[in-house]
Amino acid sequence: MLAKLDFFAISALIVLCISCSPQKNPSATSASLTPASLSDSLVKTSIELIDYPKDFLVENKLEDWETFEELHQSLERLKNLNFDGIEVDLLALTTRIKRLRAGSIPRKLNTPQITSRLKVVEMQVMKARYFTQYYKKDSLLPAVELIYTHYNDFVKRMISLQNESQSVVDSEETLIPK
Repeated sequence: MLAKLDFFAISALIVLCISCSPQKNPSATSASLTPASLSDSLVKTSIELIDYPKDFLVENKLEDWETFEELHQSLERLKNLNFDGIEVDLLALTTRIKRLRAGSIPRKLNTPQITSRLKVVEMQVMKARYFTQYYKKDSLLPAVELIYTHYNDFVKRMISLQNESQSVVDSEETLIPK
C-alpha cells in the first residue's frame, strides 16, 4: 500500500512539474517591433495620400488657407516615414489639426460633415501616437494607414460638399424666373 502511495505521489509530482514549466510557443512571441523592422514592413504597406486639391481651393477662393496647406504638407512628410521620429511627426500633425479645428476652417466649409471628418482624422492621429509607445505590428502600421484613409475622406467630402452646394444653387437659379 505504501508503494502505491509513493508511486501516486511521484506521478503527481511529475505531472505538476511538467504542466508548470514554461513552454516555448512560437505563436505567443511578442508582437513588438524595432524601428528597423517597422521600416522594413512599411515598404510593404500602401499609404496613399490624395493630391493637394489646388484646383478646388482656387475655384472656391481658398488658396490662402495656410493651415490646411500645412496639414497636407505634414501628411506628405509623414508618408515618407522614418519610424525613428514618427512620434514627433504625429505630435506636429496633432498640433496642426487642432489649429485647423480651432477656427481656421472657412465659413462655407465649416459644416458638421467637414468638422466631424476632421475630428476623426485627429482621433486616428492620437491613436497612432499611443501605438508609437508600443511599436506593435498589428496596431501602429494600420493606424498610420487609417490616418491617410480618413484624411482622404475628409478632402473628398470637402470637394463633394462644395459640388453639392453648387448644384443646389444652380438648380435654384433655374427655378427662379428673372
